[in-house]
Amino acid sequence: MTRRIMLVVCGISLFTVVGCAGTGERIPLQVQPMLEAPEKMAKPVGGLRVAVNVFEDRRTDKDGLGIRTHLWGGVSYFDVPGGNRGEVVAQALATYLTSRGWQADVVKPGTASSGADVTISGTLQDLAVDAKSGVGSTKITTTSKIAIQAHNVADGSLVRITLRGSSSDRVFWFDPEDVQKVLNEVLTQGFARLVQDTTVENNLLRLK
Repeated sequence: MTRRIMLVVCGISLFTVVGCAGTGERIPLQVQPMLEAPEKMAKPVGGLRVAVNVFEDRRTDKDGLGIRTHLWGGVSYFDVPGGNRGEVVAQALATYLTSRGWQADVVKPGTASSGADVTISGTLQDLAVDAKSGVGSTKITTTSKIAIQAHNVADGSLVRITLRGSSSDRVFWFDPEDVQKVLNEVLTQGFARLVQDTTVENNLLRLK
């Protein structure tokens, strides 16, 4: 009987630690695309040079990326290191495009994008992460909506496309890396659509 009581007490203590540890803290999430193995990466696409401007954050709630609700109450907050979500997501897109054979670089505000064939601008309309811890599991939900505008420098034409994504997962133990993985999977799905739904013709980007 004594052993059973001790196990119950230990179990309650464990859930208390899991549910309350880090309440109120800011949890940094590394935003980076999920890249394929090097041997599967695309060859250069006709030498297309792309300048990616830092994205504008137009989300309704601009305070971080979302929250984790702890088992026994209280919340923690997700965000990117440095807090500049528009720049971090733009860099992730540039990294993904480079892996697909484009020559992509991020251009920060006030910097000229000389030599680019295409200039990409974007607005974050939705980018949110939610993690809710319960007894024995944590449910992770992520949504994303990014409006992209690509400007072809040679002829002034525009390509507009909206990248949407959502995903969820349920894990036994809460780990920020699981949240980070779901977020990056959603963003990568959107980036992939940009490549899949466009084609390059004489260093011009066109919708298929």
